[in-house]
Amino acid sequence: MNKLLVHEILTDAAYQWGSIPVLGPQHSYTYEQIYERVLRLANKLEQLGVGRGTVVGVIDVNSHRYFELQYALSLIGAVIHTINYRLPLHDMLWTIRHAHDEWVFLNRQFDDLVEYLSPLVPHIVFMDPSGYMEEPDYETLIAEGKMRIPDSAQTISPTDTYSVFYTTGTTGLPKGIRYTHEQMLMGALQIAHHLALHDTGAKLTNNDVIMPLIPFFHIHGWGTPFIAPYLGLRLVFAERSGPSEQLELIDRYHVSWLNMVPTQLFMLLDEMIKNGSKQRSFKVLTGGSPLSNGLAQRAEQMGISFSLIYGGSDQLGSAISAVSQLSCEPRFLSLATTVTPLPMVRVEVRNDAGEQMIADGQSLGELWIQSPWLPAGYYNNPEESAKAYQDGWFRTGDLGVRYPDGRFQVMDRRKDAIKSGGEWIASTVIESVISEVPGVQAVAVIAKADSKWGERPYAVVQASQEVTEITLRTALQSAVDDGRLSKFWIPERFVFIERLSQVSWNFASVS
Repeated sequence: MNKLLVHEILTDAAYQWGSIPVLGPQHSYTYEQIYERVLRLANKLEQLGVGRGTVVGVIDVNSHRYFELQYALSLIGAVIHTINYRLPLHDMLWTIRHAHDEWVFLNRQFDDLVEYLSPLVPHIVFMDPSGYMEEPDYETLIAEGKMRIPDSAQTISPTDTYSVFYTTGTTGLPKGIRYTHEQMLMGALQIAHHLALHDTGAKLTNNDVIMPLIPFFHIHGWGTPFIAPYLGLRLVFAERSGPSEQLELIDRYHVSWLNMVPTQLFMLLDEMIKNGSKQRSFKVLTGGSPLSNGLAQRAEQMGISFSLIYGGSDQLGSAISAVSQLSCEPRFLSLATTVTPLPMVRVEVRNDAGEQMIADGQSLGELWIQSPWLPAGYYNNPEESAKAYQDGWFRTGDLGVRYPDGRFQVMDRRKDAIKSGGEWIASTVIESVISEVPGVQAVAVIAKADSKWGERPYAVVQASQEVTEITLRTALQSAVDDGRLSKFWIPERFVFIERLSQVSWNFASVS
């Protein structure tokens, strides 16, 4: 690699690992073939006027075509906008206007969006053939392109903007973040280095087969489109598939490493148990919401090892758990959610005045992050940028504790935590302990106004009939005795309901 540019990752993979396959439900290519398709696509797009600084949106599931676009646009200096199609329609269209998309590549399963996109975007290209669009489809562009490196590739700088994506907008309109080539690759490759160095649940080896289930609109699938070719690993795309089809792909292609949010892990485990599926030995990198101890124990019982990643759109990946061995005993399992910063990442816990707190594993404060790939702020949003990015640090809005050896544990979102008697209570930690109790199906810990303490925690629980308030208080007191909870964190009251339709975990997103 001459420069730290995204497309050079694939160029090197085609040279070093040309015969390694890139697979899907209905296709099989090699890195060398993918590289040839990327060259043709890049040349044709350049002929059509796509070039340096052109913003190109993509609405697609994880597929080989989406994988190729991330490299083809890099070759001609365009900016890829990984559009989050799970946003509310109003918010999604707002991000397209805000990013100034000139082209959108659209999976045909989203063709109901065409009527909304057409007034906003000059060019729409379907990823698969379509009979009613004036624009050529994706495969036609490749067929008409020349297989040579575009001349413009030599003019691209590592500091040029490579991609733009948006936060989920839970506290207002989504916020845009732009990353350069070098920022994106430094963040992604440090994840690979961390997972290769540490003997942890999601350790990467040169024999692994990767299937990313984190959508590419979430920080480029946590960097997997760059990590797999960088390491020369086989890559499998699940495309639009549910747990049953995902398990079939895992078996067919001997997938050994996946990334997913805890909800996806829950669904995959549920499918395995429901169908009496055999145990499978694969590794999972998970994050995006808290991993409850109950879910972690179920994963281990089914032969699945895991690591937890911490980060978000505003900061990329920042830390991953680095534990050599787990135990199903909850007091040991909590180690799995204690994360170690990636190389070159600094983490501090600060109080409300912005002062650094003691790294004693007990002092709860806001996490501040610093790294070489941290952006300067939000795109065209100076007000929000000033709040979150200060003197080269990012204020995460997450509460956590830091240990003397540098590890830290994320407890809760600051806006969701409970302030009782001037002290923070992490509701997600209480939820995790309660989830371990046999018979508990779902739990949410909420804040209730209190005249004396300001706020006190209340637990809303969906459970079988044998679970009582005494059962839960006994379990929580045991967690206090083990040092996992402070005594004043035990909920003031327990409310049992028939069905908890939705639990909002509100953890920092790597989504």
